[in-house]
Amino acid sequence: MKRAGRGMVGMAVLAWACAGAPESLPQPTIVAVEPATLPVNTKDDAITIRFDARYAMTVDYGAEKVDARMGPGRIWVDEEEATVTRFDPTGVATATVPQGLGAGTHAVRLRLEDGREAVSKDALTLRPPGQGEGEPPLMLEDGGVLMATDAGPIVKDFDGGVGDGGEPEDAGPGAEDPMREGDVTAYVFDPIEGTRISRTAFPITVHAQGPRAGHFQGSLELIASRGTVQPAKLGPCDSGVCNAIIIMDAPAGNVHLNAVDAFGVTGESNTFRLEPYK
Repeated sequence: MKRAGRGMVGMAVLAWACAGAPESLPQPTIVAVEPATLPVNTKDDAITIRFDARYAMTVDYGAEKVDARMGPGRIWVDEEEATVTRFDPTGVATATVPQGLGAGTHAVRLRLEDGREAVSKDALTLRPPGQGEGEPPLMLEDGGVLMATDAGPIVKDFDGGVGDGGEPEDAGPGAEDPMREGDVTAYVFDPIEGTRISRTAFPITVHAQGPRAGHFQGSLELIASRGTVQPAKLGPCDSGVCNAIIIMDAPAGNVHLNAVDAFGVTGESNTFRLEPYK
């Protein structure tokens, strides 16, 4: 009888030792994030996080039962919490990428129910529109001479060869006729949404407005409120619509862009956030 009693005591001690406390367990680790690259701000894009984690458990030797203390977890991309659509405590989680994250690299953070966390820096790359998967971010250092990507001079021979500018009626309403002062009265940028990354390409679109806005085929000077922007001219425009892929380089903060034509007509973009390239 005494031997049996000592055996029961031994099993009780073993069960207590197996229980463990969260603080005595190792932190989880993120093994992989799939896919590692996605387009920026694509709705409902999902990532799969594969991780390793150990859990506290209770052993009931009398009932021959093991109870692992597992539960749901949470996922963040940088400081934005993601919507978790699946969480398997044995090592797989699926989450929807939060909207509004800028192009560039982002950290992924996983938190278990007991509070233990794992972080994988630069685990997810969001590429800007127009940049193919696997292509490196465009950098200002290799931009070369501005003239190589310049849209060309924006000052044209507005006198149609006459030399004195001619009379207004000489210009006519045709699309091929020279643009004159007052034909375009303003320029409007499409909204530049979300946070943008310095030294990483992103697209812009500018629309001419005015009596002959649809005839505008010229170029615009492009000016950044802070730092630099390349190319410094965009165009030639097509039927009053100017599209470009640009690169900005400025310290973190709010910025906006200005466009100006040969007559001094201007347009200003909305203010948006620029973050440094990591």
